[in-house]
Amino acid sequence: MTAATDPAPELLDHHNSTSLLARTNLLRLETAELLSESTLHVHPPALASTTSSSTSLAIGEERAHYEARWSPLVRKYLHQVNDILLSSLGQGTTRLSPDLCAVDGGYRIPLQSDKFQKHVRGDSHGDSQWEFPAPKHLTLHPVGSFAHLGNAGLTNRHANGNNVPVLDVAVLISEEGFVGGKDYLNGRYFDVSFDVGSVAYILFCGIGMDRDQCVAVKRNILAVHIAKQLSQKKHRSKVGAVHLTNLFGDSRKVALLLTPPADMEDTTKPPEKKRKKNNDDGPKNTSKVKFRIRLIFGMQQDISAKKHRGHEYINSDDDDDDDDEEESEWNCWIPRTRLFPDRSNNRSEKQHTDSLIADGSTPHYTNSIAEDLHFVSTSRLITTTLVSLTGGSASVASNMNPVSSSFHETLILLKVWALQRGLLRGHDSFTTTTLAVILVYLYRTKGIGKRMGSMQAFTAFMKFWSEVDWLGEDSLTSDTCVGTATVTRAEMVLQRKVLKKAAFVIPGEGRNESQTIDHCEQARLYLKDVRENNSGTGADRLTPRTLLDSYKLHYTSSSSAFTLCNSHHDSPILLDPTMTINYLARLSPSFVRESRAEAYAALKYIHGHEHEEVGGGAFRKLFLETNRFWTRYDAFIRVPMRCVPKLATLGVRKKKGDVSSSGCRVWGNDVDDLGHNESVCRGVVEVLSLALGDRVSAVRALTCGNGDIQNPSSVHSADDVATKCFADSDQCLAVPIRGNSSNRVHVAELSFRAPEPPVLLLSEQYPCLVIALRIDPNASRRVVDRGPPAEDVEGSTAFVTLWGEKFAQLRRFQDGAIVQAVVWTATSTDGTQPDNVRFSGDDKSMGGIVEKVAQHIVKLHFAERSSKLVAFELRNMVSFIDGVCTEKPSPLSDSLSLHKNVMLAFDALSDFLRRNTATIVDNSLGKGKKVSKLGLPLSIDDVEPLSPCLRYSSLFPPVPHPSLGGMELGDSRKVSGVIDGEPILIQIRFEGSSRWPTSLNAMGAAKCAMLIQLAEGIQKMKDERGTSGNDEVDAFDGPMDITPNHLTLGYRGYSWRIIVRADQELRMLKNLKNPTDDAKKLQLSLVNRHVRGSMHHSLIHAVHTRHPSASAVVRLASRWIASHMLSDILPHGAIELMVAKIYTESTDTTNAKLHAVSAPPSTVMSGFLRFLQLLSTHDWAREPLIVDPQSHISSYNRALIYSQFNAIRGPDRNKGPPMYIISPADYDGVDEMTGSKVVGMEESTSQTVALSNRMWAPTITAIHPERVVLSRASALAKRSHDHLISCAMRGGSSNNDWTAAFHESPASLTSYSALLRVDSSFITDEGCSSTCADCVIISSAKSSGHITQVQSPFERSIQKRFDGPKELRRKHYKNLVLKKDTLHEWNPVKSLVSTLRTKYHQYSVFFYNEYCPDVIAMLWRPASFVSQPFSAMISEFQHPVVINSWKEDTLVVTNTDDLMYEIGFSSRDIVTNMKVLDNRRSNNNSVKCNKQSHPQEEMDTEENCN
Repeated sequence: MTAATDPAPELLDHHNSTSLLARTNLLRLETAELLSESTLHVHPPALASTTSSSTSLAIGEERAHYEARWSPLVRKYLHQVNDILLSSLGQGTTRLSPDLCAVDGGYRIPLQSDKFQKHVRGDSHGDSQWEFPAPKHLTLHPVGSFAHLGNAGLTNRHANGNNVPVLDVAVLISEEGFVGGKDYLNGRYFDVSFDVGSVAYILFCGIGMDRDQCVAVKRNILAVHIAKQLSQKKHRSKVGAVHLTNLFGDSRKVALLLTPPADMEDTTKPPEKKRKKNNDDGPKNTSKVKFRIRLIFGMQQDISAKKHRGHEYINSDDDDDDDDEEESEWNCWIPRTRLFPDRSNNRSEKQHTDSLIADGSTPHYTNSIAEDLHFVSTSRLITTTLVSLTGGSASVASNMNPVSSSFHETLILLKVWALQRGLLRGHDSFTTTTLAVILVYLYRTKGIGKRMGSMQAFTAFMKFWSEVDWLGEDSLTSDTCVGTATVTRAEMVLQRKVLKKAAFVIPGEGRNESQTIDHCEQARLYLKDVRENNSGTGADRLTPRTLLDSYKLHYTSSSSAFTLCNSHHDSPILLDPTMTINYLARLSPSFVRESRAEAYAALKYIHGHEHEEVGGGAFRKLFLETNRFWTRYDAFIRVPMRCVPKLATLGVRKKKGDVSSSGCRVWGNDVDDLGHNESVCRGVVEVLSLALGDRVSAVRALTCGNGDIQNPSSVHSADDVATKCFADSDQCLAVPIRGNSSNRVHVAELSFRAPEPPVLLLSEQYPCLVIALRIDPNASRRVVDRGPPAEDVEGSTAFVTLWGEKFAQLRRFQDGAIVQAVVWTATSTDGTQPDNVRFSGDDKSMGGIVEKVAQHIVKLHFAERSSKLVAFELRNMVSFIDGVCTEKPSPLSDSLSLHKNVMLAFDALSDFLRRNTATIVDNSLGKGKKVSKLGLPLSIDDVEPLSPCLRYSSLFPPVPHPSLGGMELGDSRKVSGVIDGEPILIQIRFEGSSRWPTSLNAMGAAKCAMLIQLAEGIQKMKDERGTSGNDEVDAFDGPMDITPNHLTLGYRGYSWRIIVRADQELRMLKNLKNPTDDAKKLQLSLVNRHVRGSMHHSLIHAVHTRHPSASAVVRLASRWIASHMLSDILPHGAIELMVAKIYTESTDTTNAKLHAVSAPPSTVMSGFLRFLQLLSTHDWAREPLIVDPQSHISSYNRALIYSQFNAIRGPDRNKGPPMYIISPADYDGVDEMTGSKVVGMEESTSQTVALSNRMWAPTITAIHPERVVLSRASALAKRSHDHLISCAMRGGSSNNDWTAAFHESPASLTSYSALLRVDSSFITDEGCSSTCADCVIISSAKSSGHITQVQSPFERSIQKRFDGPKELRRKHYKNLVLKKDTLHEWNPVKSLVSTLRTKYHQYSVFFYNEYCPDVIAMLWRPASFVSQPFSAMISEFQHPVVINSWKEDTLVVTNTDDLMYEIGFSSRDIVTNMKVLDNRRSNNNSVKCNKQSHPQEEMDTEENCN
């Protein structure tokens, strides 16, 4: 195609450099504005720990000018809480016991340590009870962003996921008398922490919890005791509401969430002005929550350097210097050696013995204990780094200037970036502290320089996170890891991963990373321990020689394709300078893979490697667009937790025939380390990843931090928060301590406890683990999984264990290989139930066989035999566009086959026309006279498709009609006398010739003559087929209708409409020197129909061929558009272009190591949701939508499109086409195409100036939709998108709640001005109605053979369309030909609507559903009822203004009565009655008219006509 020529190279280079500079400056300005709007400053108070602080309330009372207005309230509130805590300890005389948590015959929280179990058993035998003293001292210490210098990472509500700012304060427990001995073992310490999700579920559902959710008892009981003390009635006026919540989603740790009272006095608030008595606004709500305090429990332990000066540590180059930061004196209740990652600190009663690491280490459990020791030291680590960067001190900043640096700004940008992607504040995601310590490492290792700006530091962070091999699996290939006689395959995989895995240590102050490791006392102790344990016995080959290697080994598993691994404890490693805590231990492999891919995509956006190079696309994609869990993936499945094996049955559950005879498992051996919840979560994700292989690019479990960022909570004010549960946008539940238990208690018996998912929704009857899948459409249809060779015993055992003995079988392939393999056939899973049916095109529209594999793996390893199969959420939406695949499928059930049949018929027709119009010389007719079989003087060079059904886009593809040579379906005794729909549109192009006429009128006559001759030639061949023996014309049947513009005929059962494309006519119109307006309109019409129509078809067909699910999304979107009565006013071509944008807009954001996060959708569900999101969120007033699947539009032309768009829109952004969609065919020189050139390809650059003046303008959306229609469609898309997302979140793939997105509610119908009821005899398929559509998958059993017949709404609809209207059906006999022609096109309602729109478009907008036009809706235009000056030329449908306050030149107004009577008369043959809902006459007298007439007026059509 020909298009705009780019400028000369030197001008293009200048343009590119200028654009790059503009984008860089724009990005800098945008980020600066974001930072200024996001930063929050609240200085922490100086809290007293041993004396009452009531006398020191004035400390920090004054507010700095840059602080939040409510910052003095924070300091005052913390002083009050501190006083209450100090007074509640009772000087260490208070005794605590598990009975403190007892309620209603059970326990309010789950307690699971060994001492608690002995306490319960001892209670039944009258033995002594377990009691322990409360701690003597508690210290409140600000931590996190609240304690960082300059409040680094603290943001306001808008940059905090729309959450109220939460300030973290550590409750440091004195270890004296509270913990001691071996309380670090077997969950005793952690029984002070519990899963608030468990409590919420206990309170609302009454189901038991698992053993890890309180891996401990003392800390749990103390938390409940403090919560009860703070929530006492005498303290409520000072403390407010107290809630129990998890710490960053960790089920093993509790935190208390404090909400200040509503009536807390704000002394800094200026006095309010007196309100007027009659103020309609009412009193201002002063009880809005401004902040919350989160109390985090930890042990009071200072493991920093012995000597320091202020906040600057003393450093020495001497290796033996005792003043080193790492050489701190250890004085703690837990021995330092118990913090080694190879220690086993949590042992169940029934220890597993099949672990690869024989000692059964628990590094995650140990690290969770170490976290409680490092709250203060971590804050100090970040603060000292900030001090070195700012050149100041760690003291509170002055009231004049806030402390700020690129560190602060970068941390805020990282926080916003992670929040928008659901990568922050989950149980398995980043925290603000995690991001901060990674920045500390980069600053201390010179990965980020002090002089770098915030965006440079942000880029360095993304580069670091995306390029580091955190898991050691970037270069791992499992098939090359073959075991030997001395080393197993699993050990080989483990060694390779450990060797490649990265591990880092944050350098100490004044040292580099290697020096820090050399001077670390923990590393020395580990080396000493290794030497002592291995002396004289020989070191084990798996025993690491250094502490860092030990971390790498024990945070790595041997999980791979052909290795048997039942432990999935992989995590990245970033250690503090003391090497006692891993800051990244909570991050699972799935999170690391996803976050690395996101970081790589961010780098691409920053460096400008995206399509939208104009308009600030990088900033929008990085920080503004929300792409959380429910919009990131292609499919979602729910694993019911009540079906997962209980804690007591792990390791002993076996199914005959499901796993190998050895009874090995693929998960569960890491329960003691990770806990039951996390073990199940990681097990499901990793096992599904292994089974699905390259069929998916990502598997991710739903975690906290992925809620609706727009609707964060149902409780916003402090007045009603005290006794209610609420969930913020992170979906973190907070349960009030004062809430009613409703007799929902937790039993002490562990055997009844099932695991809990990371996110608990109160709307769920039973908790489920939600798993998301991003599917690779190219590999998802692979039906064979090949395993290892038969001689590989270890690999074969692992393969059979993964798939089960029933599925994994030894097979021989054509290449001679004999291997274990799994073959997925149509009968691999049950698909006869209505909620789990198999659709005919599921391999194209539902991600291949991914759902089958997931169903099998979950049922085999994570569910009971009798449990229900898991299924994709919203899967039954496919029933609108496809049929059900059964044992004996109907010919109408497969939409893809129906489309292919049409295309085969088109290929046959095209071949017939080209062959039989080939001219040969026949001298008998004259010398050199050329003729063809069809009698045409010119041969047909090409036959081009134009119809949507020839590019897989038709919702109901045509079915061969018996009267046109098609098949007989259903009741063969009757056939329809009409074709319900439009004929298939194609165009023919003749060979070039100089014999074409030179005038426009003669050209039209010549085209008509060609069509007449073509019809006569086909009829002549049919008449002569008996004598010549030619049977190829037998496929032509039915009448042939000829008009001046087209020929309609029947071929192979289909109705075809043929038009002629004459390129000579286009050249003639273009070469006119002074064309008239009619000539310009004719040229535009011909170019749009012949040239742009053909180019559009080729573009869309290429997209649908490359992305199989794209055509299904177009068809489902067409159904949605029609369901909301937007047919024809939102063009079908616009729908196709928007879907093409969705599937082709994603750039190459992947490399050899990372998957793509912006990959095109692979299922109908995800594609349709993205279509709704694009329609509802795209800024149509300020940005064009450029659709360029094959990158034909150059950067220069993109800039030209934007400049022309801005010029057309004008300063008010209300000019030009409302929906501004540009494709490569929308260039005004497209009629010059030669068939080989594309946009930007031009040999000469001398015409740059002339070509730069050419226009890019929409053609498909040039007229429709109007602004009011686009606004309505966007609002409907937003509501439908939110509703479908909520349906997916609620779960229940068999529920039909999603169908509401395809219905018009009765309330929405009343928003129209008038409704016209269509006669039911004109309705062929009432199942597609906008108000009462058929949305149910019906399953029925036939009596003969008990065959279950399952039928989808699509099948029933297409059968009704094939049968046609009842009144137009006629008898059909096989041996008797009735001379009754078939009508090629029957669309009476569409014709009526087109007529109404043509005649009355200036008064009203008409809406209807093209698939079930039972109602035609009208909406008055506001301008129609504005008073106008009188003119005899345009006095139709007007009457004089009847009010006294008329103005000059405003004498008449629209007469709605005459208009409605005229509309009723025009539609009298189709419309049965009309209901007027808005019977107004003008803006001035509408109230008067409404008083005189009923608001809903029904008029009979016949009476109106009379």
